[in-house]
Amino acid sequence: MPRSRRKFDIDEFVRACLEAWEADGADAVKDVLDRTLGRGCAPVRECFGDPREAHLQVLYAGPELVIENMVWAPGMSYPAHNHNTPVMTGVYAGLEVNDFYHPSPRIGGRLQRTETVDIGEGDAVLMGYDAIHRIANPNRRSFTGAFHIYMGDYLHSSRSIWYPDEASETAASFALTKDIFAAANRDLVTARALEAEPRHRKRKGTGGLTAVTLATGPAISGSTTGTATAGAATSNATAANAAALAAATAAAVGASGPRRGSKPRAGSGGPSRAHLHPPGEQG
Repeated sequence: MPRSRRKFDIDEFVRACLEAWEADGADAVKDVLDRTLGRGCAPVRECFGDPREAHLQVLYAGPELVIENMVWAPGMSYPAHNHNTPVMTGVYAGLEVNDFYHPSPRIGGRLQRTETVDIGEGDAVLMGYDAIHRIANPNRRSFTGAFHIYMGDYLHSSRSIWYPDEASETAASFALTKDIFAAANRDLVTARALEAEPRHRKRKGTGGLTAVTLATGPAISGSTTGTATAGAATSNATAANAAALAAATAAAVGASGPRRGSKPRAGSGGPSRAHLHPPGEQG
């Protein structure tokens, strides 16, 4: 009789991380994360269920550790930011691309990219307290899911985010984070509507005029009928949204396609991996 697969339990995972932290600090917590992902990512995905939108879920918040479940929408990016505490990321679904930066005095303090690290499914990376990074899900069709574990009172610490561009440092806040996730989900709704439209057009072209309803975000609302006027309005709205979506996804993930595995790639300048710590260092 085949052995049943071990289920993932959130409370058990949190308890194991806390016990590891109290016993031996960051290295022990990373061991817990490595073992969890090493047993297989499928039980974790089954526990959290199929995502329908980008979201941030706080699994535990305390003065010693903050444990979050992060879900990135297809094509989503989160602007460059710091934590002022060591943090580890472990991916259980998809791919998380991390661009790392440091402020450059040569260009007036503007952020300069130093390297890119791809964290693939089943991989975990420990980052130093001074890390500044931008996160992206390069896949335009699937979600990325990851654990983010912060060592320290992350939720009550002062942090910075470079938004809306890499020259604009401002105080990070959960209100701004909420806005960024909301914008990503609006883009997702628009992308789904644009993807569904060719099927509506095909049905309309089979003969006669058929009512067409698009489930969309704020850019396209309500429903349209199969008249010439409504068809033109839908076409114009679709073209505008397609242009906006193309610009947003290009800015979010660049021209490159999905990459697999946790591999560092050199950036445009600065020392490589200065902020990443190999096993054995806490940062």
